[in-house]
Amino acid sequence: MKKMMAAIYSEPNRIEIQEVRIPKTAIGDALIRVHSCGICGSDLAIVSGKHPRVTPPLIIGHEFSGEIVSINSDEKSNVQIGDEVVVYPLLSCGRCFACRNGFEHVCKDLRVIGFDRDGGMAEYIVLPLDKLIKLPGSFDLDIGPLIEPLSVCVHAIRMVKIKPEYKIVVLGAGPIGLLTAMVLKHQGISNLHITDISSYRLQIARKLGLQALNTNEVNIVQYMEDATSGDMADIVFEIAGVPESARQMTDLVHPRGTIVNVSVFKNQPVVDMRGINFKELTIVGSRVYTRDDFKKAIQMAPELPLREIVTHRFPLSGVANAFQMLFNNENACKVLFNFNQGSGI
Repeated sequence: MKKMMAAIYSEPNRIEIQEVRIPKTAIGDALIRVHSCGICGSDLAIVSGKHPRVTPPLIIGHEFSGEIVSINSDEKSNVQIGDEVVVYPLLSCGRCFACRNGFEHVCKDLRVIGFDRDGGMAEYIVLPLDKLIKLPGSFDLDIGPLIEPLSVCVHAIRMVKIKPEYKIVVLGAGPIGLLTAMVLKHQGISNLHITDISSYRLQIARKLGLQALNTNEVNIVQYMEDATSGDMADIVFEIAGVPESARQMTDLVHPRGTIVNVSVFKNQPVVDMRGINFKELTIVGSRVYTRDDFKKAIQMAPELPLREIVTHRFPLSGVANAFQMLFNNENACKVLFNFNQGSGI
């Protein structure tokens, strides 16, 4: 039985490289040689032992790209051996109200590859063929892991109507916030501000040509009042997921403005419900993405400066160091792993 190296979440606050068996394919599966995999904020929650659904041992990772090396199926498929792919990691039940009505990405019992079954932080992974999305031949596999987080942003923006003249504020300059701002700028939004408390991430934002504000130094509500002569923003994308942004978001938009909640708050935040009433605000929830969002993200990716947010690349052997760096809140944005290309199956 051939072996591979994989990053195993083995117990809370412990992730390590182990040698494990390369999984076997069942009918309808493909074996993928993983090329590159990213760390998501949810992966930090998993490894810290704080994710309510995840139990060790588990190979984590849901943002990854790779190449199909074998297929176990006699049926015609949209992919074939040798294709470079990204993975649509959502596992829906197919039975609940959401699934029956065409929005299975908000399935009542939604599960995710890398959370509820082994993920892509390994040299190889076996997945059903219908979870694979083929990349164009010219696509750069090194940025393949960014398609999943980019799809989150594409989906959030598609949840609302955007006009070029809109004033928009993005709260949070982590990878999702920066990617959201990138897409908005690509769509012609020029009156765009992004906020954070990390000078390091705000520096990346400025490098991307964004108007970046440090909320440790600037009262963002007062700033927007001054900048808009009191009109405030048309849309706020809440991506920071911290109590202060939940309190501020209703103040930042004008009457009948829109707030898009993208982040998943660790605890229930305090929100000014009276402000929602008095200003007749629209609050839009946004959760993950659809397959169409993935396809749009793939089409858009070559036109965006995605590499600018990738601050660190590690070999798979560096997984413990990478997670420790992020747990220590060291200067970093998007962290990727580039793998040795397996054992040549």
